[in-house]
Amino acid sequence: AHMIDDDELDDLVLQGHGGAIADPDCHVDDPNEKKKEKLNARLKCEVVKIAEEASREYGVRISPKFAQCLTELTSTYVHTLADDLAAFAQHRKGKVITHDDVLLAVRKMPSVLDGVHAVLPPDLVAKKSRQPKLTL
Repeated sequence: AHMIDDDELDDLVLQGHGGAIADPDCHVDDPNEKKKEKLNARLKCEVVKIAEEASREYGVRISPKFAQCLTELTSTYVHTLADDLAAFAQHRKGKVITHDDVLLAVRKMPSVLDGVHAVLPPDLVAKKSRQPKLTL
């Protein structure tokens, strides 16, 4: 069996993805299916590592059922986010997902939005409106 290295996985990440990793109703042979499965497994592994590290910091343990639930929730969220980002880009007739699409996707999650703003270069962070607010 061909082992997929980190560079190949990173290439898959950079290429984006066109939908859910595993659709049980779809039996189309996808040449990237094995890469997608490996990437999804790698995501889940990293989520467990982060959860274990956080649990040690708080002096608690995580159960295998919690870890499984967390990894499935994270995987589902990542795929939903990817679909949303692609939809936002398509809506504006773009072929590339941009930081604006990410900001739109996380607009209702203040702590995530703050995190995105923290890593964006200053010239990409939207400026606050300088118009006075209308008060009645």
